[in-house]
Amino acid sequence: MNKLKTNAVKFKDDDYETQKETLESLLPFIEKYNIIYDPFYCQGTVKTYWKELGKECINEKLDAFNRETPECDIVISNIPFSIKKECMKLFLSLDKPFIILMPISAMGSKWISPYFDKLQFIIPNKRINFLKNKKLGNGSWFDCCFYCHRVNLEKDIIKL
Repeated sequence: MNKLKTNAVKFKDDDYETQKETLESLLPFIEKYNIIYDPFYCQGTVKTYWKELGKECINEKLDAFNRETPECDIVISNIPFSIKKECMKLFLSLDKPFIILMPISAMGSKWISPYFDKLQFIIPNKRINFLKNKKLGNGSWFDCCFYCHRVNLEKDIIKL
């Protein structure tokens, strides 16, 4: 049996957006930051939400891994979960405070242990429901939390 060879990259369907209420829950922790950079575009809805919440957001449809980092105060993103490890390395290399939304299960992954002393966590008070193509889903089957770096939270773990 002949196998078809291809150079095609398998597409991961993980372009889900964060609801405005989820972003709003971060406001008490980011009061001193005015310009947010979110390197993952999806549908661009996050830019509108941050504006409604009184923050400027740079969110462009560009390759997050191959671009100059725009001038910003903090990086906040709901990253593609299929590339968590790569995103953590990227965000640490930006030399900016950041907040990344990821599954809680990533805390138990071997790859994240070298970064633990650099992280703090904000745990939402409920499961996060995401938007897909600007439509609200039926609910996530897993828990997420915010992985924070250089945000200087009062405690290493904050439960909302």
